Amino acid sequence: MSGQEEQRTTGILLFSVFVAVIGNSFLYGYNIGVVNTPALIIQTFYNKTYYERAGGNWTDVQQAEACNENNSNSSNTTTTAPNLSNVSNCYEKFGVQTELLLNKWQLEILWSVTVALFVFFGMIGAFSSAKVADFFGRKKGMIVITFIMFVAAVLGGIPLAAKSPELLMLSRVFVGIHSGLNISLCPMYLAEISPRKIRGAIGTCHQLAITIGILFSQILGLKELLGTESLWPLLFAFNALPSLLCLVAMPFCPESPRYLLIKKNLEEEARKELIRIRGTHDVDEEMEEMRAESKKSAGVTNYTIKQLVTSPNLRLPLIIACLIQVTQQWSGINAVMSYSTFIFQQAQVAKHAIPYVVVGTGVINVVATVIAVPLMEKAGRRPLLIWPMGVMTGSFILLTIFLNLMDPEKHPDLVSSQQSFAYVCIIVAHTYIIGFALGLGPIPFIVVSEIFRQEPRAAAMSLSLAFNWICNFILMLIFPFMKDGLQEYTYIVFSIILAAAIVFIFFFVPETKNKTFDEIANSIAFGRARGAEKKYAVDQESIPMTEKS
Repeated sequence: MSGQEEQRTTGILLFSVFVAVIGNSFLYGYNIGVVNTPALIIQTFYNKTYYERAGGNWTDVQQAEACNENNSNSSNTTTTAPNLSNVSNCYEKFGVQTELLLNKWQLEILWSVTVALFVFFGMIGAFSSAKVADFFGRKKGMIVITFIMFVAAVLGGIPLAAKSPELLMLSRVFVGIHSGLNISLCPMYLAEISPRKIRGAIGTCHQLAITIGILFSQILGLKELLGTESLWPLLFAFNALPSLLCLVAMPFCPESPRYLLIKKNLEEEARKELIRIRGTHDVDEEMEEMRAESKKSAGVTNYTIKQLVTSPNLRLPLIIACLIQVTQQWSGINAVMSYSTFIFQQAQVAKHAIPYVVVGTGVINVVATVIAVPLMEKAGRRPLLIWPMGVMTGSFILLTIFLNLMDPEKHPDLVSSQQSFAYVCIIVAHTYIIGFALGLGPIPFIVVSEIFRQEPRAAAMSLSLAFNWICNFILMLIFPFMKDGLQEYTYIVFSIILAAAIVFIFFFVPETKNKTFDEIANSIAFGRARGAEKKYAVDQESIPMTEKS
């Protein structure tokens, strides 16, 4: 097969990529961002529901809040300080039973549980993804799990009507399970149907769809659209639409030829699907490569997690797979997103404008990921990991410096420059996001799917993504305490993690661009990321016959 033929992008290939990422990657990103914008509205719903369940009348609370707001506005028009006694007077005036209202800590716990359920059950889904991928197949697996998201959409769409916050929490349980499964199935499917020459570019579509999903949820959550007291459940019911598209369209997509030949030993079916995907009958070279891999895996059953972690020849690739996922989460991307509102406030951005600035940040994330698609095959995986991670590290160092300079207690002589420093913080926060989108965002999913042969790939994806979810969960739990304890030095921790990861990647992570799965596996078995080509020690039986001649 010629280089041009191997790079051919057929209509069915593009269609399959589109359906897979919309029904899976997009939904994962969407559900990361969907809870952020309407958070205060939903928390008010929680408070109202539990207040009314205890026998209170929420109309009284609304009238008291309006009274408090009027008193606050009246105080601000005079030179005197607000009369704090007016607050309690308003509650007494309208008969509010304050003992029935949720305390701030109770509300925070309820909301933390709502958010954390997504991550916790995502871990469970990630651990289960290998069995789903190998039992149902990559394509059928993505079809089967759509029913989980339909349940989540129904549960998420009715809490307001049912006056039940518990339904929203249960919805997040199902969303988490689906996300844990889809974030493994989709990258695996993309890697196995992609031509070798553009495997990285197609793999990047997974991360691109995630960023688009985040941006889409930010836009839908604006108050002009669905971010209102009466419409917010539609944000969660929306999950049904991409799932429906996946359910209807995915049956028309091909199954992974590698799965059919290597896992199921269905050579004719694999050839038919490969011809369909490539748009040509000249697939002998690729079939020969898969036969060689199948021959090596003959008699080897699907790897369990225990077999994976105890296999000596898989130790280094497994360490690479897990550490690269740990680095993605502990690079501080979620911390930047959480802290961005503070930075925008310091830059004196109007409170009502901050959601739109956040949407702008989402746009930058998407644009940078779009740029990463062609770069993946031109620059390769290693450079796009190492150099953008260097940019991320430098951005965090600058962010730490300028956050310190913005502290009026430490630098009272620089108070007049605070706004300028805040704008610098916004710029470096965006350079960090660009660096993440170019490298550490998309590449871990691609590399993990490339560095394993067929038989352990599903188990490796499952375990490494479980690490991703666990690290996400840990960061969600400890970041508020990190921010309170370390304050402006919070980002030094992430800088150290990034610097250590750059060193590890430089010495141990191989370049996987334009290499067969077998060549990649052998290069890692050699134990160095930068060994000479002749030292890959590729088994001659694994080389396609067309290359031997």
